[in-house]
Amino acid sequence: MIHISSGGQPGGPTNELSPGSLRLALRLRLASLVAFPAAAMLAAIAQRSFLILLLLAGGMMLASWIERIRLLRAAGETRMPHPGAFWPGFAARTGLLLGIFIITLGVLALFRDTSLARSFGWPDLLIAGGTTLAVYLMNLASARLAAGQANILASQFNASFHSARRPGDGPDNIIEGEFTSPDER
Repeated sequence: MIHISSGGQPGGPTNELSPGSLRLALRLRLASLVAFPAAAMLAAIAQRSFLILLLLAGGMMLASWIERIRLLRAAGETRMPHPGAFWPGFAARTGLLLGIFIITLGVLALFRDTSLARSFGWPDLLIAGGTTLAVYLMNLASARLAAGQANILASQFNASFHSARRPGDGPDNIIEGEFTSPDER
């Protein structure tokens, strides 16, 4: 179980649910899903080599692998994810990014003359590495926000469950159709 300690610091996490934090976590996840297709569009607009798509697909696989490990650890598993789905996942991601790249180039070709770079260079590494790093950081922040809110919800649920189970303090009980008050027990 994950615990949050505020440490008594001002500006530290509070013990209340925050819909704003949940919204931010979901927006970060959505942005991380859109980041790699947006990078493929940027590569097409910048007329970079199509080889950048292999780097972007590799970055997508890396981000996915890290998230799988994080989910397994949160579920209490100590094993690593099965690597058998790596190549089919890599091929599917490459195909998705290639489709976005080609469609973007097609639209650009309607309005201007296009010619792709013939070499692989620093701009390619910058786009692919920057996108992968940004997605990793967005997923990390989203996971921490969501885990904090889930811990607050779980602690509130546990506190209400334990306070309702104290004998003699609770309301009268109905068991199998009979009414019994705490005094008659």
